[in-house]
Amino acid sequence: MKRRSTVSASIAIVASIVLAGSALAAFAGVKNGSFETGTGDPGAFVQVNVGSTVLTDWTVSAGSVDWIGTYWPAAAGSKSVDMNGAGPGTISQVLATTIGKTYVVTFALSANPAGPVGVYTLSVGATGATSTAYPFDRAVSANTLANMMWQAKQYSFVATSATTTLTFASVSATGPYGPALDNVAVTEKAAAGTPGGPGAACKSGGWKTMVDKAGNHFKNQGDCVSYFASKGKNPGAVKH
Repeated sequence: MKRRSTVSASIAIVASIVLAGSALAAFAGVKNGSFETGTGDPGAFVQVNVGSTVLTDWTVSAGSVDWIGTYWPAAAGSKSVDMNGAGPGTISQVLATTIGKTYVVTFALSANPAGPVGVYTLSVGATGATSTAYPFDRAVSANTLANMMWQAKQYSFVATSATTTLTFASVSATGPYGPALDNVAVTEKAAAGTPGGPGAACKSGGWKTMVDKAGNHFKNQGDCVSYFASKGKNPGAVKH
């Protein structure tokens, strides 16, 4: 049982419209995504309560979580988080984003093996976007304290403001055993019509990961090519 402790021609034309004569800052991404940095050493684990900033760059915005050290092997590095401390918890981080840009969040998901066999669910959300629930079924994974059976997951959102709060929350039953989180990373999708998204990238399925300057997605390669051929006048068919 867990013991508690507290503590490219047409491209250039369209690009000129997007850039409007000024350079865009590179997206900084998420900080401390593997939870390696914090105040002190968690040992096996330490409970981090609401309002705490013990986890560098993260805020516990509801309930409590456990910052995991040696209690189980991390997905990346040596530390991770149990999203239930004394009970379900929520952590968040504010990202500097660009309105209309699409961001992809990747992370590793597991669940506390010391808890009952069942489904442990993590909710991921961002300001202005719909949250998504990610279940981890211990009956299927059969994870243990020695082998967490980490699963790679992905969530995406379109920024609606210059700052976006990324949130991870346990929606599992009350108690000290929750979904486990590690290796969080956030990347910004290259927009078609910018140096990071050349029209040639429409080929070979590249259109699937591209958006136009308004943040719209393309329904197929032809839709993507049409955007460039029209010098940006034909937007992506899938509105954000």
